[in-house]
Order: sequence, then structure tokens, then C-alpha cells
Amino acid sequence: MKSLMLGLTALAIVIFFVCLLMSRQPRRTYLLFILYAMPFIDMKITPAQYGSLTVFDGLSYFMLFMNYKDFLSIFKVNRFYFIAFCSLVFLLILGSLTSFFITNSLLSFLSVIPVFIYGRLLILECVQDPEFLRKITGALKLTCLISIGFLAAQMAVGLELRFYSELNQNALDPNGIRYPGYFHDSQKFAQFLAMLSFLFLINWKDAQKPAIKNLLLFLVVIGAMFLTGGRSAFLGLCTGLFFLLLFAGIHYKKYIIAGCLAGGIVIALFSQSFIMFNRQDDFNDSFDFRAAIWRDAFSIYQNHPFLGIGIGNYKDFVSRYSQDQFLILENEIIWLDQPENGYLKILTEFGAPGFFVAFSLILGPMIGAMRAWFKHQTDGRVMLLIAPVCSWLISFISLYSITDRRNLVVLGTLLALLIYSSNRLKLSHESPVDPTYHEPV
Repeated sequence: MKSLMLGLTALAIVIFFVCLLMSRQPRRTYLLFILYAMPFIDMKITPAQYGSLTVFDGLSYFMLFMNYKDFLSIFKVNRFYFIAFCSLVFLLILGSLTSFFITNSLLSFLSVIPVFIYGRLLILECVQDPEFLRKITGALKLTCLISIGFLAAQMAVGLELRFYSELNQNALDPNGIRYPGYFHDSQKFAQFLAMLSFLFLINWKDAQKPAIKNLLLFLVVIGAMFLTGGRSAFLGLCTGLFFLLLFAGIHYKKYIIAGCLAGGIVIALFSQSFIMFNRQDDFNDSFDFRAAIWRDAFSIYQNHPFLGIGIGNYKDFVSRYSQDQFLILENEIIWLDQPENGYLKILTEFGAPGFFVAFSLILGPMIGAMRAWFKHQTDGRVMLLIAPVCSWLISFISLYSITDRRNLVVLGTLLALLIYSSNRLKLSHESPVDPTYHEPV
């Protein structure tokens, strides 16, 4: 299995460079390759002791050096994001240098930059070609359908069909199989499907209502998500639908209400057929376990409130200073690398300032898109880009998923498209500016 992974990693990199050599649009080639090669972008190109960099990270850094001119200027309307990015980089480096595990933290920091490289190039490509937004959402939908095809094959063949020598233990639930697709963790696959499901509701011919094909494909993705058994993703999906119920057009509201009623009936009649509704683990024991970890994690934050313990240091830190955070699997002690809560993971590693800056880069595009919608500067389809981010924000409570680059890329794509969509008119009439330029007083 390990040799197969190495072979697939090498093949993905070779194909990328072949495509790049044959392309006259390297930026567009890179962006589309990342999405079409989604199953392979989380494969490691460096071992854990050297930062666990992935195919996505390596290709993104290559594009940074090859297309460095794309990063020498900024758009005026995006200065907020530029300042927030610089602030986050400064805080993370400072937190790494003051941590107990400096080398490990600095190497982990290298995995932060690639998603910003990707987002920057995506915004530039959309500015150059507004139709690219439609192409990029189409690529996301295609990669989602590919993942469902892999899931279908996995159901037929069994979990022997997988990318990893060992899967997360949650794949083999006592009540049945929780299918992980080509992911390592069925919960992360569930979140991936929940986010992408909303894109199938986008109707490019009519912004006011989805077509029947949109609704059918949406239901297919939701059905696949049920097979993963991911309850946090399901709660996130419900949150995204509730958001659409509040802000989407009247036609979307009708379909959502009708769909929820029909879905409730189906779940009531056939809940035993879906692992998500048939998991009989003790909820109280599960919650008590997580609550204990959350209390410990918050205590760690309270002892390191400003700069945190350093990015990527949670596992090493608890193995020395909070030694009750572990699991025993097959008579082996496994130290937790995250506190079963994405927000606490970032809070403990980044500190409070880094936490607020990081989430300003997530909430900012959502708020900007909502403001643009209220001002009629963009149409209602932007709501279908906000809803999956709402979904992610809820499932992130119990699932730190962005270590998997596939979920990170989906989130980064949605945020970049929100930034572009909310500033489309301004960006189309503006040239990037040098960040050192100051307007005369």
C-alpha cells in the first residue's frame, strides 16, 4: 500500500508538470488541476518530521516561485485580507519561535501558506475571466461526483478499496460500515460532501430557482453523506439549509421546506438503513469524554493566551504537559493531536489574537458577500456559496478537518469566490496596487 501511495504521488506530480508544459495558461492549469486531482492532493511529499507537506503544498509553492509577479501587488478592495494575512503570518511565526517545539512548529507553519497562494491565484483568474467562476464550481461538482463514484465502488468491493493502509477507526462502526471514500476519515468525507452539496443547487440559467436536475444531484450527494455516518456534517448541512431558508429566494424556500418534510418522513421510515441514524454509541459517555478534553484544551489556552503553544504542537505538548489526553488502540497509547474541536485546536495553538485574525479571514468574505447582496451588487447565487461555509463552521465544532487538504481547498475555494463575488464590480475596474504605495494626503 505504501509503494502504491508513493507511485500515485509521483504520478500526480508528473502529470501536473506535463500539463503545465503544454499549457499557455499556467495559473488556470494549476487551479483546475488541484480540483480535478482532488483525490491525490493530500498525499504526502515530506515525512512528518519535515512538516508532512502534501502534493497541494508542493505545487502551490512551485506556483509562488514561478508566478511570483502575481503576488507583488494587491487590490485596494482586498487590503483588509492582505493586512489580516500578514498579521496572521507574523503571529504564527512569533508563536512558533516562543513555543516549546520551535522546529516542529516552524515546519507546520509551511502548511498554512499554500491555501493563500491558491486563493490569490483563483481571485486573479476570476478577475481576468469572470466566466471562470462557473468553471471552477463545475470542477468542484465533478470532483464531488467522482468521490461518490469511488464510494459506490467501495460499497461493492469493500473497504479493501482505499488509498490508505489503515483507515480511521470510525470507519468500522459496531453498527455497520461508515464509508470514507478516498478519505482516511469518514467524518472528513462527510464534511466534504456536505459543503459541496450546496453547489449542486446553483442554476446558472436562473438565479431565482434550482432546476430539477439541481435538486436530484443535491439529493444524491446527501444520500452519499448519510452513508458516511457523519453526524456533525449532517448538523452542518441543516445549518446551511436553515441559512438558505432565511435568505434565499422564495422558490428555494419552497423546495427546502418540501425537502425537509419529505426527508423527515424518509428518515422516520428508513432510519435503520442509514448508519448515521443507527449509531447506538452512548451519547452521554461520548459527550463526557469530549467535554473533559475540551476543558483540558481550554486550560492550555488559559496558560498561553496570547501566542498559544505554537502551530502543530498540540500532540507534542499534551504528551508532555497534559498526559490524560490519549486513546488506547490495540494496546498502543495514541496521543491526541487535536481536542475534538476545531475552534479549541486553533485557539490553543494560535492564541487569542491569531484565532481572531484567522476567523476574520473566514467571516470577512461571508459578511462582505451578504453586504453586497443587500446592496444588489451580486445575485442570490452568492447565498449558495455562503451556506456551505456555514455548514463547515458548525461541523468544525467537533471536527478539526483542515489538516486534510481536500477540505481545506474546498473551504479556500468558497472563500475566494465569495471575495470575488462581493467585489466583482470594483475588481473589474481596478488594477492591483503595490502594497507599499500610499495615497497622497
